[in-house]
Amino acid sequence: MTKLLRFTPAARADLAEIWDYTARNWDMDQADRYLDALHGICLSLAAGDTVSRPVDLRPGIRKARAGSHMAYVREGADTIDVIRILHQRQDVERHL
Repeated sequence: MTKLLRFTPAARADLAEIWDYTARNWDMDQADRYLDALHGICLSLAAGDTVSRPVDLRPGIRKARAGSHMAYVREGADTIDVIRILHQRQDVERHL
């Protein structure tokens, strides 16, 4: 059963920043493709098709790789809440 996928305001801001950065440094088409891939990972998590791993720093939070980024999520019985989408070089403890 596919769970309801929800994005926190922080995750939505992360996606906007990722798109802006990618568009500035490559082009808008690449930014669109990369955001589509990030959304695809999140949809796959909601469908149960992608495996996530626990985050040691925050009980109840799980992560899944999405390109150069990690999607940090909280899984409920019927929902997947995307908490943040952070670049692999970002300080997770600071941003979660």
